[in-house]
Amino acid sequence: MNTKLESSYRLSIDGMSCQHCVAAVEKSVAALPGVTRVAVDLEAATAEVTGGDVDEAVSAIKQAGYEAELITEDVPSIPVSLPVLQPVPADQRPVKKIEGGYQLAVQDMTCASCVAAVERAINAVPGVTQAAVNLVEKRAQVVGGSPQAVAQAVIDQGYGAYLLESQADSNQLQLGFQALDQATQQVALERLFSRLDPQAGFEFRDALWHLQTSLHPADLLLELEQQGYQASFIESYNDPYAEEASAAAKEIRRSWQRAALAGVVGIGLMVAEMTGNTPQVTAPGGQSYWLAVAIICFLVMRFSGGHYYLGALKQLKHRSANMDTLIALGTGSAWLSSLIIVLQPEGMILQGEKLYFDASVLILAFLQLGHGLETRAKRTTSEAVGSLVGLAPKQAEVVRDQGSVTIPVSLLAIGDLIQVRPGDKIPIDGEVVEGVSSVDEAMLTGESLPQKKQPGDPLIGGSVNRSGQLRFKVTRLGEETTLAHIITMVRQAQMSKPEIGRLVDRVSAIFVPVVVLIAFAAFLVWLLVGPTPPLSYALTAGIAVLVIACPCALGLATPIAIMVGTSRAAQMNVLIRNSDGLQSASRLTHLVVDKTGTLTQGAPKVTDVYAENLPEAEMLALAGAVEAVSSHPLAEAILDHLKRQGIEIAAVTDFHNHEGLGVEGRVAGKLVQLGGSQYLKQLKITPSEPFLNAANQQSAEAGSLVWVVVEGQLSGLLVLRDPLRSDSAAAVKSLQNQGVEVIVCSGDNHRAVEAVAASLGIKQAHSELLPEQKLEVVRSLQQQGNRVGMVGDGVNDAPALAQADTGFAIGSGTDVAIEHADITLVGDSLLNVSTAIGISRATIRNIKQNLFGAFVYNMIGIPMAAGLLYPVTGWLLPPMFASVAMAMSSVTVVVNANRLRFYGPMTTTLKVTGMTCPHCVNNVQKALLDVPGVDRAEVALEEGTAVVSGSAQAASLVQAVVDAGYAAESES
Repeated sequence: MNTKLESSYRLSIDGMSCQHCVAAVEKSVAALPGVTRVAVDLEAATAEVTGGDVDEAVSAIKQAGYEAELITEDVPSIPVSLPVLQPVPADQRPVKKIEGGYQLAVQDMTCASCVAAVERAINAVPGVTQAAVNLVEKRAQVVGGSPQAVAQAVIDQGYGAYLLESQADSNQLQLGFQALDQATQQVALERLFSRLDPQAGFEFRDALWHLQTSLHPADLLLELEQQGYQASFIESYNDPYAEEASAAAKEIRRSWQRAALAGVVGIGLMVAEMTGNTPQVTAPGGQSYWLAVAIICFLVMRFSGGHYYLGALKQLKHRSANMDTLIALGTGSAWLSSLIIVLQPEGMILQGEKLYFDASVLILAFLQLGHGLETRAKRTTSEAVGSLVGLAPKQAEVVRDQGSVTIPVSLLAIGDLIQVRPGDKIPIDGEVVEGVSSVDEAMLTGESLPQKKQPGDPLIGGSVNRSGQLRFKVTRLGEETTLAHIITMVRQAQMSKPEIGRLVDRVSAIFVPVVVLIAFAAFLVWLLVGPTPPLSYALTAGIAVLVIACPCALGLATPIAIMVGTSRAAQMNVLIRNSDGLQSASRLTHLVVDKTGTLTQGAPKVTDVYAENLPEAEMLALAGAVEAVSSHPLAEAILDHLKRQGIEIAAVTDFHNHEGLGVEGRVAGKLVQLGGSQYLKQLKITPSEPFLNAANQQSAEAGSLVWVVVEGQLSGLLVLRDPLRSDSAAAVKSLQNQGVEVIVCSGDNHRAVEAVAASLGIKQAHSELLPEQKLEVVRSLQQQGNRVGMVGDGVNDAPALAQADTGFAIGSGTDVAIEHADITLVGDSLLNVSTAIGISRATIRNIKQNLFGAFVYNMIGIPMAAGLLYPVTGWLLPPMFASVAMAMSSVTVVVNANRLRFYGPMTTTLKVTGMTCPHCVNNVQKALLDVPGVDRAEVALEEGTAVVSGSAQAASLVQAVVDAGYAAESES
């Protein structure tokens, strides 16, 4: 027997603004007979109700003072046999935790003064140690204190606020069937569900089966397929970024409507006055005419600016002020003074005064137009994070004992076996258990070449499987995945404030009261000493000052630039943890880097081979046979070289290891001996002059030498070294071009470190250092007044990373290194450091431009509006023009910040022919880096390409490659 499900329904609710509203709605509905569950969502403005009568619920909500109506699409119901769920009080709801705290959504903020007021309210809550409020995101990030107390403090300040709640885990499923004959097959499905899970709850409703079961979703779907049903899961997931886009579109549409109505009325009234089609107030019928105009304008003001007046009243209630206060005072005084003139047209001080009804609505029209443009521009700043979310597919093919089936990613569990075919995206983080393939991780790590994946290797959700078929087990879900961590880090950076932003907040806190005082002073001065009619001049000046002042531009200047800058950085494989790291990175003068794994590839490789008396391939085969049974650290590098060359090796006999000297063995009857220079001396073998010259040169360049002796005759020399990364030279030069001095600090031997430094043009190099000695190098540089950055990838780098002004962690490094870093570089390229510094400088420069524009605007605009230039020009700024200037100042700030979306150097791709070895790559790269205007150059041997970034022209790049002895042509 199945467990029947109670009727559930969803209601849309209008008029809720805070958690008090939520509690009132929940209380009114929960009191109805038969209601077993109520869940009110403030952000979505909906209530999900189980049980009771729909009409009674709607009526109860209306009696509580809110509007409500039924939404036709229902949500999954709750089984009667489950514990009854009562309405969840606001102080018991789960909180969405973030690193070091929690987040709140804050409503009704419009300017920097609002931000300052909310932060003051939060910081006043006992236990709160840190608070950051973001005007663009309309969110607050809080550390410490009671989340419920913090939300209540914000509400008490006059703003709507609620905790961002986490969704509870659920095993409720919704199944849709194709070509299902309900009348004949419903009973059969009920029996099937009961057989598969006797404890399952299910109901067929709204063309969907709603189930609650402990079965794995994939097993359920496979069983249905075996029974001949075509079914699929209907995922009840709301994409928050899609919801944000929808909310933004709704807000923009509402702004256009408000602007259109106010504009039509205001312009119509202004044109009528200018053409003489309006009567004088004292003319017959004039007073009635203007009273009708006053009523019409009042209704328009309520529609187009009602939220400003409500916001101002809330601020007044809490003895505070913000941009709403300025707008409400400006437009309200224009309308009210005009109404007084209409009601008392014979008053002596009012004779000849101008009516401001047109100004009262036109100001709102321009403000709403500006708000719509501003909202549309701000929306683009969130698209970068939304695009990161879009990297991960929503479906995954799960392999079970009965076969494989596709289900939503949200229904996966740890340990599930997932299958991905060539060309498919990896749906979630995991570990390969079967198959070999190459995976493109460029979108997440910046690594341009696909990475080989085999059993035991990790996979990142969002990357693309290129060649073979893979099966992997799920290792991380939801917010624990790599992609989720990247998104969280970007969000946290966007919520944080740099030092310059906190300075602006202190200024903004007193901005509105000062503006009100200036407006009042201007009004009094013009009223007392202004020309006739004095009240017109006084009102014009006072209203213009109130309207032109723009705390909104000040409030947006910092967060909008940080939001765009950090999003763009994430797209360029740079994850900025906080805005302090952003500001400190922009001021770096020195960068301390490790050698191994940062400047070099981190593993020895055979870079040069010299042969004598034997063909090179034969000599290598003999050497490889002996090294195959050796345990020396360099043996693996030699064998890897043979494998890449396609050289097969024979078996070895009579193997001997001469500790500290070399190895020997017999291969195909020949005695083969390998070792260093000391082993060669012990064998009493003297190299020929060509061999000796090559050995001296390679030794000077920090190469490790392995001599090969066959049957007592010197036959070969193998040179091994930890080669430079292909992009190290370009990265170092790019940093130097930015005015950053690069310093090498390594635990490696002196000769190897000096050789790497010399080859890259690095002047300072420290070798054989312990972790605490690296820390001392950083401190010493800081004591000299330098701003020091540190790049690290291991546990031994953590102390220096923490000490540095800005710590950069290599994304492929350890968790300890990443934890102590301000900026994480996705991938292991040092070029990303240059990118991080460049975009940090561009972002801080953008913030300064925004602040300069906002301050200069107010410094010029407010005195002009007050009439300071009237004695010279004889002209007083009309309030309507002041409102246009105010709206455009905010739009200008947002548009300027959005220029950061296009940050990045110009790139040119060259097709290079004639390269045959790594030396050729180095030659081409060096030639390109020597071209003026080149910031970086990445040369790929196998592809025969060079990708160059900077301002240099393609013709100059081609000529440089040709002069280096190779052929080249531009592809872009």
